[in-house]
Amino acid sequence: MTKPTDIRKLMRPHLLDMQPYEGVEPPEVLAQRAGIPADRIVKLNANENPYGPSPKVADALAHYTAYPIYPDPEQRRVREAIAEYADTTPDRVVAGVGSDELIDLLMRLFLEPGDGVVQCTPTFGMYASFAQVCGAKLISVPRDELFDIDVAGIREAANQGAKMVFIPSPNNPTGNLVSEADVHELLDTGMVVVVDEAYYEFAGSTVASLVSAYSNLVVLRTFS
Repeated sequence: MTKPTDIRKLMRPHLLDMQPYEGVEPPEVLAQRAGIPADRIVKLNANENPYGPSPKVADALAHYTAYPIYPDPEQRRVREAIAEYADTTPDRVVAGVGSDELIDLLMRLFLEPGDGVVQCTPTFGMYASFAQVCGAKLISVPRDELFDIDVAGIREAANQGAKMVFIPSPNNPTGNLVSEADVHELLDTGMVVVVDEAYYEFAGSTVASLVSAYSNLVVLRTFS
């Protein structure tokens, strides 16, 4: 009789005890827990639109005829539209399946196992999850009493060899903006500085204008 395979022994060791990212529950699950109809649930913690898309979106999707055709691998039309919206050029735009995919790809591109990546806690939990998947060394630099980033602490991490830092602006969950002066200072460390502007439209503050001047700056936006 063949001995059953212990599949866990084939897994990458550093993933065995990884703490998974916990996504938000769907409305029907929350409704069941609360004992109320699903149509009475509004999930504000997921940045979701409970009213659905514009009727123009539904109409465009209904009349689109190229669903059986692979999309343009160079994403030309969407990159052009995003570039126009973000006041940049298409060659500086990459479109992903949500910011999560781009965060994952950035870490895969720049981080070897053991390389340092900085997060400024409290912050978005996905940075830590992807860092663990990559086998990177996660360095948490706590924010100050006003939840602003500790620039000196991040610089010290860079001096110790950290290669990347992720800074949401506005920060999730505290809402703090990062100043352009702080971003300049961090860019001068030579680290890859990722400013995650997922909530840009709520604040109107951006460092996207610096992208053309710094090759180590990445600015993320989202359709969420």
